Amino acid sequence: MDESLFGIETEYAFTHFAPDGKALKRQAGLERMLMLVTKRLKCLRDSAAPGFYLCNGSRFYIDVGHHPEMSTPECLDPWEAVLYILAGERILAALADELESELPRSKASVYRCNVDYITKQTWGCHESYLHRTTTKALAEEIIPHLVSRLIYTGAGGFDSHSSGLQFTLSPRVPHLGRQISGNSTSDRGIFHTKDEPLCSSGYHRLHILCGESQCSQLGTFLKIGATALVVSMIEAGVCRGHEVALQAPLVAMRRFSTDPSCTRKEALRDGRKLRALEIQRHYLEAAEAHVSQDFMPPWAGELCAEWRRMLDLLEGGPEGGEGAVSTVLDWGIKLTLFMEHTRKRGLQWDELSRWTPLVEPIAASFGRREPRPAPRHANEAIVERDLSEDQMRLFPRVESRKPGSEELRSFLDLRAELFELDTRFGELGSGGIFFALDEAGVLDHRLQGLGNVEEAMQQPPARGRAHERGQAVLRHCGEPERYTAAWQAIADHQLQRSFDLSDPFGRNPSWVDWTAARRQSREERLLRMVRERRAR
Repeated sequence: MDESLFGIETEYAFTHFAPDGKALKRQAGLERMLMLVTKRLKCLRDSAAPGFYLCNGSRFYIDVGHHPEMSTPECLDPWEAVLYILAGERILAALADELESELPRSKASVYRCNVDYITKQTWGCHESYLHRTTTKALAEEIIPHLVSRLIYTGAGGFDSHSSGLQFTLSPRVPHLGRQISGNSTSDRGIFHTKDEPLCSSGYHRLHILCGESQCSQLGTFLKIGATALVVSMIEAGVCRGHEVALQAPLVAMRRFSTDPSCTRKEALRDGRKLRALEIQRHYLEAAEAHVSQDFMPPWAGELCAEWRRMLDLLEGGPEGGEGAVSTVLDWGIKLTLFMEHTRKRGLQWDELSRWTPLVEPIAASFGRREPRPAPRHANEAIVERDLSEDQMRLFPRVESRKPGSEELRSFLDLRAELFELDTRFGELGSGGIFFALDEAGVLDHRLQGLGNVEEAMQQPPARGRAHERGQAVLRHCGEPERYTAAWQAIADHQLQRSFDLSDPFGRNPSWVDWTAARRQSREERLLRMVRERRAR
């Protein structure tokens, strides 16, 4: 059977507060975190960015100087991928603890979150899948999968572009602007055309950026595993994703993301209308039909069984949708928390969405796209704003009276509190809400047979080039001035040579002299030019 190879790179939010509660400079904290890596971890300096490759095969660096990013080693099955995500997060939490110990009574936090409700920034959780097919074939076959999988991959939260409260299964979706795009920082697409193999010729790397970072082990497992199976089927030409091509994929994705009941139907190109669940079942049935084929990975059967169990759970009649996954998936857990907090504040969850069309025009009327949840004066400005007759009509009980400022203030206060809950949900370490719920034993998201996280913090995967990289880092970390690392090689600057890791599966790694490598590269270019001229 063929083997899949994939990895996850996750951006994390970072804050550091002094003992008096004032925010410390983020850049200084991140630089200090890099210094702690050299002191506490076995690593080699990254050849291309401010960061390091670690002895477990992973990569830690500071992305564009703004936030920490952790990339897993290349993994061969979805259990391994989840394990190394957890190991990376354990490392980050330990670094935050070290920062706090250097400045007693300070508070350093790293957050697994997908949006910032104040700056409107979105944090990426990018997936990479090795493949040997064309970009065009991938896009046509995989887009319906990416659109519909959010029913189990969504992190849950709110639309950060809205001035009101609009719950969404996937807060990343409002930050997508196209069906297909090559941009990763603005005007992002459902399908990303970037193809940087980071390995030897003949391979390609599918780079997915429409997904999100999740706390649920099962949700992450299904996100990676199901998508890897879809890629395998596309390579083999048996995927059938084109049979469920959507008329308007981005519109459908936005609508699916606002439907916790998972009952909404969207139009296909052939005129049919299907739910996200039905589109997912289409892919699942194709995978089950080919589960024993040579092109499928050896773990395909187990993944399909969990995939089917999740779809059945989401489709379980009155108990399906949000009720069925309230202890399993991130968005279901969060929705339960948000509804309970709203009830305790004396408000009705079902009425909150009615405030959104009231608050948004008020916010726009005094020149702000959106009231920030903090500082307080933004909310006060809205409360004190006079309501027009048109705005009053939007209030659910306007027929009886004009909405009072106290009611509006209560809504805005609740909004800020829910945003804070969402952010604190994914805080790494013992301060996180998800961590507390998990420790209390009230969640049902854990994977069986996952492996030892503590060991994964120190050891690379047993196979693949990540294993060779991790071992090389361990061998040479005592000479940080001589050696640096990259995905494809370990560089020996003293002897002018590289430990070649260009084969993604780590077959026959060897040291290559830089002069010989340059000569070989020139010869390859000349041969390619000759072939191209002859072809003309």
